[in-house]
Amino acid sequence: MSKALVLGVNGQDGSYVAESLLRRGYTVVGVARQECSRYIAAGPTFSYEQLDLGRIEALTALLRAVEPDCVFHTAAVHGSAGFQYETKFASMMAVNVLSVHAVCEYARLHRPELRIVYANSAKIFPTPLAGVIDETARIAPTCLYSIGKIAALELIHYYRLHHGIAGCNLILFNHESARRPPEFFVPTLARGLAASLSDSKHRFALKTLDFLADWSAAAELMDIAVDICERAPADDFVLASGVTMHAREAVKQIFAHRGLDFARHVDETLPPQPAQPWFQVSLDHLFKKIGRRPICGVTSVVDQMLAAISPCPANDDV
Repeated sequence: MSKALVLGVNGQDGSYVAESLLRRGYTVVGVARQECSRYIAAGPTFSYEQLDLGRIEALTALLRAVEPDCVFHTAAVHGSAGFQYETKFASMMAVNVLSVHAVCEYARLHRPELRIVYANSAKIFPTPLAGVIDETARIAPTCLYSIGKIAALELIHYYRLHHGIAGCNLILFNHESARRPPEFFVPTLARGLAASLSDSKHRFALKTLDFLADWSAAAELMDIAVDICERAPADDFVLASGVTMHAREAVKQIFAHRGLDFARHVDETLPPQPAQPWFQVSLDHLFKKIGRRPICGVTSVVDQMLAAISPCPANDDV
């Protein structure tokens, strides 16, 4: 039976990865800094370890103790759009970068056959996004968070090239679920929609609808991540729905599907924003290597959120 270590198991991505692994018969050790597991109960094939990933020596000791066949690094210090990383830079780099180096070094020194899957971000690309975006698109830092993500990307490339480590970057675009922290756009939208369905006069605020996005379902993407680990662990993949939508049109459709006019319920707090260039995420490489593309878009995600409206976890995935 294969053994997987999931770093950041209490976050959206880590919890869905762990659930996918468990369904496939893996033994899973979940790691996060909270006292207990948030979504998955202990059992014969799942155990939980409390650990702050900024404690590199402790992480290395855990790797040696567990001896995993694969590591999914989904932990991150991150926030929603506009989050300020200046005061969080040291802790962000420890979790988002230095812990990646620790996993790669463990593989080099002790377990060269280890497969490493790292949850990277579309923030590595210049903004605004434009044209066709795939694994070969130009990268450039636009914020402190993207600096860290690019550093992790290059670390994995280095260990893959120079030490033969099977490391993979999952370059993730907007992927959502009921486990996403509440301040993000889609959870805010889903809660506002739920309230509007109950109260015809309800109004709620969104910063702006003047942007483009590719939204997908986190659970589906994390299931695909396990496919990648099993079939192509020494490669990079962009992961998205492949469908670009203007936020205003998406919100209009989501409300209209339920017989509502979004303009009667949504207030935008920012003035009209400049038009963005169109972009399209290409999933050709994913389909060629894995034979699979995501099928769930933002409408499906909002449906799932409406079915599970409840207090959301705090803003961290570590």
